[in-house]
Amino acid sequence: KMLKGIGLAGTAAVITVTGIHPIDVVKTRLQIQGEAGRQTKQYNGVSGVIRSVLADEGAAAFYKGIGPAWMREASYTSLRIGLYEPMKSVTGADKPNAGILSKFMAGALAGGIVSCAGNPFDVLKTRMMADSGEQKPLASYAKEVVQGQGVAGFYKGIQANVLRAMILNATKMSCYDTCKIFC
Repeated sequence: KMLKGIGLAGTAAVITVTGIHPIDVVKTRLQIQGEAGRQTKQYNGVSGVIRSVLADEGAAAFYKGIGPAWMREASYTSLRIGLYEPMKSVTGADKPNAGILSKFMAGALAGGIVSCAGNPFDVLKTRMMADSGEQKPLASYAKEVVQGQGVAGFYKGIQANVLRAMILNATKMSCYDTCKIFC
């Protein structure tokens, strides 16, 4: 039952990210425009990014980085949900009279742990989405990270990612678990 839940969570996450990925590409392009040391275009808002990407790179460019996005979601989402139950026993949230704080802590632990597994995929996904040139293979981007920054380059932004995942997962899982009691 637990493996089925983990698999279904990962599948749902992959389906979701497939639908929202083009929006993520637009967001990333807007965030990095005009960065020093990077050849980036200047866009005129969301519609400007969409028009420019379609004209210069084609519709497929809205799915640059989809491979690492799928890998991140398949691992991160399935594991954060799958680790929640074991973390409940660590924090005492599996007891009948457990309060929301212990459930919050269980969710935070699960989210923090799995964000470390997902961060390398986030780094690769962002690099691929930001690249307005011809799409290179995933291995090429990974090689660039290792050559430029070593393995530590895959963990750029890890502090913010762990904090975000802890709060996100703690809130979602503790609220979900608590709401189940009332339904």
